[in-house]
Amino acid sequence: MKYIVSFMLCLLLVSAAYADGQGELKLTGTVRRAMAAGGETPVWALILDFETAADGRIFKEIELAPGDTNMDQYKDRHVEITGTLSKKTVAGRGQYTVLTVKSIKKTE
Repeated sequence: MKYIVSFMLCLLLVSAAYADGQGELKLTGTVRRAMAAGGETPVWALILDFETAADGRIFKEIELAPGDTNMDQYKDRHVEITGTLSKKTVAGRGQYTVLTVKSIKKTE
């Protein structure tokens, strides 16, 4: 029972951080190359260690907006990423959620 309560608390905290649009999240998972909808543009994604609730959805993975970070060094590595969630809208794909990377470090 205490595990269920802890899990629900984590989901609530992540949802609250996203709701204010300014909260930073710290997520762990594996960085992978993925294809965007349509398959024409490769993107980076974080395959999460645990499902994460945000924006009324449950995420198993989330697309990354790495900015100036060279993501090649993190490919297929387990990492801890601190960042903020935001929405992007692109023609042909619609609106989707990305994690804007503020910091990233390898973990083992």
